[in-house]
Order: sequence, then structure tokens, then C-alpha cells
Amino acid sequence: MRSLAATFSFLSIFLSVSLAIPVTTWAEEEPDSASDDGAKTTVLKGVIEAVVTDEIEAETEQITSYELERLVPHGATVKAGQNVVWFDSEPISEQMKASDIEMRLATIAMEEDEFNHKQFEASQKLKRSAVDRTWRAAQQSYNNFIKVDRDRTIKTQENILKGSLASLENTREELEQLQQMYDADELTEESEEIVLKRAKRAVESAEFRHQNTIISTERAIKQGLPRTIAEQEATFTTAEQAHKKAIRDLAVESTRAQIELSKKRDAYKKAQTKYSELKEERKKVALPSKIAGIVVHGKLTRGKLSDKPSLLKKGSTVTGSQVIATVLAPGKLQIRLDVNQTDLPVVTKGSKCTVTVPGVKGFRTTGTVQTISNIPYAGSRYDCVISFSPGKSKLTPTMACEVSFEAKETPTTSKKK
Repeated sequence: MRSLAATFSFLSIFLSVSLAIPVTTWAEEEPDSASDDGAKTTVLKGVIEAVVTDEIEAETEQITSYELERLVPHGATVKAGQNVVWFDSEPISEQMKASDIEMRLATIAMEEDEFNHKQFEASQKLKRSAVDRTWRAAQQSYNNFIKVDRDRTIKTQENILKGSLASLENTREELEQLQQMYDADELTEESEEIVLKRAKRAVESAEFRHQNTIISTERAIKQGLPRTIAEQEATFTTAEQAHKKAIRDLAVESTRAQIELSKKRDAYKKAQTKYSELKEERKKVALPSKIAGIVVHGKLTRGKLSDKPSLLKKGSTVTGSQVIATVLAPGKLQIRLDVNQTDLPVVTKGSKCTVTVPGVKGFRTTGTVQTISNIPYAGSRYDCVISFSPGKSKLTPTMACEVSFEAKETPTTSKKK
């Protein structure tokens, strides 16, 4: 009982002393901010990836699909130059046969088109010659009219009028001569009357014909000739327009024929190219690896395997541009990180970090940020690459890892006293 009383007495003294200590003493021992508790650590999850990789794909254009005949197992190790993928060659051979037939038909069609085009060019020359002849004939006819026929028409009419007048004058002279003979009593009265009567009628007829000639001459010069001039000019203008149209039509036909021939030549060249490319692509019935390393099925995304296992197997159909497998060189490794925008102040180029690999006991090493993108590749996630040395640890690409960054030191506010 005495010892229990002594203990109780000691505790009472301790509590009274503790309560007597000023509150400011506790405040001085507490940190002013969270930074005084020590640097915070940012832990990010990453993936170990091979620096050197080789994506196995057919890289073909003409052969759009393949059927897998054999595929190296997922996780197998291959040497440089060793085949990784094999395709069934029978469908490719069938496609080659069809392309060969298409190529031969294209050759025959092209030869026929070239021959027809030569015939067309020859007929174009003949048409052009006929058009030029027609135009020259129209020019010649018009020039003849302007330089010769128009004036000759006027002179002809004038000459007809002169002839008519001369005929009238001759008839009148004959009548005068007869009249003089009659006056001289050189003929009998009966003969006189007959001849004189006939001469008068001849003069009357000559006068009438002369009047007709005057009218027809005036009409020919004042009416007929202007119409003829207008007709000649219209004929010449029509011929000129027809010549221009014919030349244009010939040019259009020639251009159209050249375009059509060019299209057929292009089609022929495409058939040739397709056949040549098929011959080269046919050689890719087996795809080797360019490097030595580990084979994984499918395409890696930022160093990661797909969450779903690959379903590729014998009989699977793949495209010419599909990545069937990826070979990972295990020698040189790096870490790929997805960095959120909020972690950018901590993760900067040149920053040091600590790398650990879950499942690899005791592995711990230091890494350095080599690159970090200026803009996010998706959403607010930035691409980051970290270099590190695996040492003697047997790390393989696609393994998950954890990367720790210590918060950078910042100036702290002075403590309240």
C-alpha cells in the first residue's frame, strides 16, 4: 500500500509540472508547414521496354491478307535472320496467276490501243488536209470574185449594153440607107414598101431589146451585183468559221484521244507495277527477324503488351500492314512512363529517381529522366523516358516497375517564435 501511494504521488507531481509548461514551448517544437515533415515522394508506375525492337509485318500493298501457317511461340528467343512468321503460299500463288492473266490481257489491250491511235493520227492528218483544201478553195473563190469577177461583171454588163446600142444603131443606119435608096428610086415601089417595112420593124425590135438591155444591165449592176457580193462575203465568212471549227474539233479529238491513251497507258503501267510488286511480295511467305531477341505476339503500345492475350495461331488471317509479332532485344533497356500533368513539376528532364521492380527481390537502382514530351500524347498524360542500368539483374522488356521521385526542395517560411 505504501508503494502504491508513493507511485500515485509521483504521477501527480509529473502531471502538475507538465501542465505548468507554457503552450509556446509545444508550438516551437511543431513544424510550421508540411514541408518541415520531410520531402514528399511521388511514385509512378512504368514499364521496362527494349530500346531496340523489330516489328514483324509483311508490309505489302498488293497482298492485302495472309493466312498464318506457323508462328514462333510467344516468349521464344530467336536469332537475327531467323524466321518468325510463315504464311500459306497457296492463296498467294492463286493471286499471282490471276495477276499474270490480267497483265497479259492488259498487254494485248495496250498494243491494240497503240495501233488504233496510230490509225487515228493518220485519219486526223487526212481530215486536216481536206479541211485546209476546202478553206483554200473558199479563199481562192472569194479572191477571184473580189479581184476579177466583180469588175468583170460590171464590164460585161456595160459591154452588153454597148452591143445592144451598137445593134440598134446599125439597124437605124440600115433603115436610113434604105430610105435614101428609096428616095433615089433605085427600087420598085412594091419592093420598097416591103423592105422599108421590115427595116422599121427591125429598128423597133432593136430599140425594144436595147431598152431591155438597159433595164437588165441596171438591175445586174445595182441589184444583182450587191447580192452577189453579200453572198460571196457570207460564203467566205461561213467557210472561215467552218474552217476554225474543223481545226478546233480536230484538236479536241486529238487531245481527247491523247488523254484516253494516257489513261490506258497508266492502267497498263499499274497492271505491270501490280504484277511486279506481287512477284516481290510473294517472296514474303516467311518473315525473319532483323535482330536477336525475345518474340512477343502482336504490337506493343508504349512498351506494354495488350491486356488481352493474342489469338494468333495457325489459320489466322492477318493483313499486310498488321504487326504480327515484335522482337525485343534484351540488351539495352529503358523505362517508359505516363506522367500526369500534376506531376510535371517533379518529373523534369535530368531528374533523378529510384527504380524498383515488383517481383525482383532486392532490385533497386537509380534512373535519370532522358526525355519528357512538351505536349500530352493523350488527355493530360505526357510521355516520359527514363534511362537506368539493370546491372546483373535479369530484367526483361514488358516488366512493370515503380519509379519514385523525391519532391524538389523549396524555400520554407521562417518559424513563428
